[in-house]
Amino acid sequence: MDNNEQEIPFEEVSTGIVDRGRIAGGERYDAPIRDVLTRLGYLTEDQAAHVAAHAADRALDFDQAALEIGYVTTEELDRARDQLINAMALQNVSRRPISDELIVISDPGSVRAESIRMLRTQIIAQHIKNGRRGLAVVSTADGTGCSYVTANLAVALAQVGYKILLVDANMRSPRQDQIFGLDPNAAGLSSFLALQVARPERVVNANVLPGLAVITAGPPTSRPQELLSGNRFRDGVNTLLREYDLVLFDTPAANTSADALNIAGAAAYALVVGRTNQSYYKDISVLADQLASSRCALVGAVLNDF
Repeated sequence: MDNNEQEIPFEEVSTGIVDRGRIAGGERYDAPIRDVLTRLGYLTEDQAAHVAAHAADRALDFDQAALEIGYVTTEELDRARDQLINAMALQNVSRRPISDELIVISDPGSVRAESIRMLRTQIIAQHIKNGRRGLAVVSTADGTGCSYVTANLAVALAQVGYKILLVDANMRSPRQDQIFGLDPNAAGLSSFLALQVARPERVVNANVLPGLAVITAGPPTSRPQELLSGNRFRDGVNTLLREYDLVLFDTPAANTSADALNIAGAAAYALVVGRTNQSYYKDISVLADQLASSRCALVGAVLNDF
């Protein structure tokens, strides 16, 4: 683990836009953020052209270039991004009731919910306040409650005012659609990665709960590892990281495939979830080494009792 990284110690948790013409990863994207900034009056057409040229020269995304030049403020860019996300997000999606597994909602006074809130405090203090925007939640094996912890942590962070995106990157055995009452066959991560949808914003389920957006795993695919290993996944992640205070990624067990390592490498940071009387220190240590090899910093670990 990088000596400069702060570590969240083991804690027993009782929880039962790339500009037009620019090539990213061999693919060509448009820059809808440019149109929004222009429509809102934050950029003139001449300024937009200047930003586009600066973005190409500096290998930046359009919004980053506009901010670097000083044509827009951070607040103006945030307002434009909010409009863009809401305009491009999935609309009129049928939703079922959320699951009782979201104990921070269904049983907020419980010890389990309080443990999630304690974890939230650590994540805010040691991760979000340091400017980190990505966090993959990983486990050594199935049955540790990785999806459960990820979902409750996402909701808990949204409850205190953070703008959160939860991405179900477990395309082998997805769970977040069940937890949040979303259609498992609607467009999701697999749709974007398989080129069925042009941009990652178009598979966002906005305002699933106040402050919380969700991208489901999407329709089943026979090649999840191939899709998660490509530049399109990393480019999509980089786009999403700029739009939210924190993007949480739910991942499949690390002992079943290399998916979790690919996801964690794109997110840059990882939180390991273990389970009482089931997870072994040696397995978690091996996973920590694998994460380091994937250029992902381990920020800490959680021991789940439920």
